[in-house]
Amino acid sequence: MALTGTERLQPVGRRLPRHHRITVEFGMPLHWSQPPPEMRPAQARRAATDKIVQTVGALSGQEYAEVYGATPEAVAPHP
Repeated sequence: MALTGTERLQPVGRRLPRHHRITVEFGMPLHWSQPPPEMRPAQARRAATDKIVQTVGALSGQEYAEVYGATPEAVAPHP
């Protein structure tokens, strides 16, 4: 499921939401099989998370960042 238009519903820094139309899109269900025995649980969770993020990104048109939980300064290109 992907939500689009939420950035106009409540822009950054605004205390109260505005009346604005958002779009909810539903994708196909995702399925997982048992991970291989050599795959650590953390690797299996990361693979599942990547698949979910890429699928939601495809529905919403959002670009895949390949970084989780980093500050903008940490991922900004250095001059």
